Amino acid sequence: MMLELPKWRVIVASDSRAAEDVHDELSRDGSWDSGISVELEQSASRFRTGDAAILVATIAAASSALTALVTGILGRGAAKEAQRIVIELASGARLEVPAGIEPAELNRMLSLIREDPQRILLP
Repeated sequence: MMLELPKWRVIVASDSRAAEDVHDELSRDGSWDSGISVELEQSASRFRTGDAAILVATIAAASSALTALVTGILGRGAAKEAQRIVIELASGARLEVPAGIEPAELNRMLSLIREDPQRILLP
């Protein structure tokens, strides 16, 4: 009949001492009885580490998607900023103003022209 000996666990929670060093010191100590052994056990990580290739592929895909999104937003903003309202006068003169102009400012500009617009082209 074999008796189950109690197990003791020593946790090294110090940054100045490595667990391997403590294990070596305890193993070398000659004052232990013959029934005592010292074992080094690595603690299981609670987090599963990802494969590096999967991590790189995920970052690359996210980067590509983010780049496409930012490019689209900037392109749309530039296209909207480039839109113009064109006012053609009977004399053939053209007045171009940004599409985002305030209506009051457009009315003020039209009041400064001495002739009536023949055609107004909206974006």
